Amino acid sequence: MKAPSREQLLADVLSSATWKEIAEKYGYKDPRFLRKLARRYGLPPRRKILKPSEGELRRMIQAEGLTPYEVAEQLGYGPGGWSNIYAYCRAYGIDFDFSVHHDLRAVPFTRRQRDIALGSLLGDAYLRPSGNSYSLSFCHGEKQLGYLRWKLGEFENFVTTKALYCRQTHFRGNAPSYSFSTINHPELTAMHALCYPGGRKRLSRDWLEGLTPLSLAVWYLDDGSLNRRYGTIVLCTNCFSREEQELAADYFSARWGITPKLEPRRNGQYVLRINAAQRQRFLGLVAPHVPDCMRYKLG
Repeated sequence: MKAPSREQLLADVLSSATWKEIAEKYGYKDPRFLRKLARRYGLPPRRKILKPSEGELRRMIQAEGLTPYEVAEQLGYGPGGWSNIYAYCRAYGIDFDFSVHHDLRAVPFTRRQRDIALGSLLGDAYLRPSGNSYSLSFCHGEKQLGYLRWKLGEFENFVTTKALYCRQTHFRGNAPSYSFSTINHPELTAMHALCYPGGRKRLSRDWLEGLTPLSLAVWYLDDGSLNRRYGTIVLCTNCFSREEQELAADYFSARWGITPKLEPRRNGQYVLRINAAQRQRFLGLVAPHVPDCMRYKLG
């Protein structure tokens, strides 16, 4: 097979064809020989010839939504050409996110999803770190499997694996627990800054002011209980400091007209207790948002 002349190869190098297509044109299975031949002929690197302008690259990345792989293919780069496109984006200051699920991360949470997330983080949910971003993880025991499925339904557009993960634990007789996680999302990064300042979960006025009756319902369903004998409600807030719980008590009083008391528990910890006289006021707030599978917690 005859190698192309300098003039022939120059015309091909200046075209939009890929190295693979150029190789196939001359009957080669592998383009490496022609790439070496181009260097021997003193032809300029294709990355310089094919380099897009800033405007062209912005159009392809931001307006057309192409990935670096797709841009490289359209411009005629070889298999590793995507790395050049990444470099051009950085040089031009073009912001991009081509990681897995980047399209979902561009979709904002609904108000309802934010409300549930803020309430869940007061209860059993937690933010799982991954690099500089976070996913929202939920976990419940077998008795609350229906409740976990309700949460899965609320966040299903941000959950790529719909099957619940099950594991056996050594807690309470090896009872199974079930869990799922959302994708990493910018909204959750903002929630981490709100709920975990300095890396530790802290109850703040800003967090409390963001709560709605739906948030309170999820908080109660996760970490609350009703004492049927005395008619009182307890929110298990013992993971927070006494000062933070006093802040929560002030919030309930000012925002909802409910005055919970700090009830001492072991090891110098406290929980919030709502007395029987104000129980119905609290349950009236949360009841419209309680799914059928958890109505038993309303008494």
